[in-house]
Amino acid sequence: MFSFLHVADIHLDSPLRGLARYEGAPVEAIRGATRQALANMVEYALDNAIPLVVLAGDVYDGDCPDFQTLLHFAHQMSRLGEHGGQVVMIRGNHDADNDMTSALRLPDNVTVLPPDKAGTWRCESLPVAVHGRSYPACDVTDNLVRDYPAPLPGLFNIGLLHTALSGRPGHASYAPCTLTDLAAKGYDYWALGHVHEFEYVSQAPHAVFSGCLQGRHARETGPKGCVRVDVGDDGLIHVEQVILDALRWDMINVSVANARSMDDLYALVDSALKSALSPLEGRPAAVRLRLHGQCPAHARIARNPERVIAQIRLMATDLSQARVWVEKVLLETTPDLNLAALSQGDTPQAGLVRALENLEDNPEELTKLGVDLRDLQAKISVSAVNLPDFDDPETRAALARDVRNMLLPMLAGTSQGPLD
Repeated sequence: MFSFLHVADIHLDSPLRGLARYEGAPVEAIRGATRQALANMVEYALDNAIPLVVLAGDVYDGDCPDFQTLLHFAHQMSRLGEHGGQVVMIRGNHDADNDMTSALRLPDNVTVLPPDKAGTWRCESLPVAVHGRSYPACDVTDNLVRDYPAPLPGLFNIGLLHTALSGRPGHASYAPCTLTDLAAKGYDYWALGHVHEFEYVSQAPHAVFSGCLQGRHARETGPKGCVRVDVGDDGLIHVEQVILDALRWDMINVSVANARSMDDLYALVDSALKSALSPLEGRPAAVRLRLHGQCPAHARIARNPERVIAQIRLMATDLSQARVWVEKVLLETTPDLNLAALSQGDTPQAGLVRALENLEDNPEELTKLGVDLRDLQAKISVSAVNLPDFDDPETRAALARDVRNMLLPMLAGTSQGPLD
């Protein structure tokens, strides 16, 4: 029996995007998340005496700005090498051959498979053959699998491939191929990279996306890590996801439909945050909260959204002992009103309600208002403030919806006093 780790999409030192700075946020934990996740992987391999790690591309996020990123990766690989661990890797679309990543010689226990054609690695101490090809450039649109070598008899054959297969949402169609292409090679296991979600694609052949080692933004939520593969003496293959992320991204949906006051709303948020903190097992987190629902407290939320967001961030900091970063708060509540009744009749209020609903349903109507803010955009561009894209129908619909939700409580006479 032997075991190996299948790792992909480390994106070492990738900047974690979309994080607004505010007092109490765990800045250092977030800045070093990708490095810590890599160290976690190395620790796991050492603790479990795993002799082989295969890396399916995108170790780096791009051409590294300096050598520190490369040195950190080399140091972690050296730790594996000191205990006999071997590393076989390919480069993907983010870390295809470039001057910086090619300039530093990696430790002797690391093998980078070539970019000009598929290569094969084997080791006398392990019953394994690893086949793969690094990307020769950032954009690879050819089917690379067809030129992979035949499996070596009597060995466990692993294919390393950075690909979206026949397509995955949100991922460019690099190195396209099908499961039929993979099966035709006769390999025992395909270690796939490029897709950042763990996916056990197939068992015949075994083809797995390990997912990224560390989530980097709000679309990469949930546990992240690598894959452990155990191969029995009888040839049976056991695949297990190993969670190694140092920082967890989460999306928390909070229904505040029953919130009649701000105290009610904050109590609901408090409960949701406590539930979300439990599975984190002490690791820091970056969370996005979405408050939604038709609620009586909507008018107060709309009147001072910045204060609501600041209060929620303070709550998260206190509850988590400063280990949770509230990346964004989406305030998507609506007024607790009977819109159908409000829109009836010939009153000015009814006409305005109908007009706002029409703008939301038909955002192209907004252009007929003749709003042109290009001069304003030019004046404030120096302060890095971006105006909404009025050419985008979804943006226009969202703006109409926001205006409607701010105005309706006042139209219905439900405007409330100062915030509690």
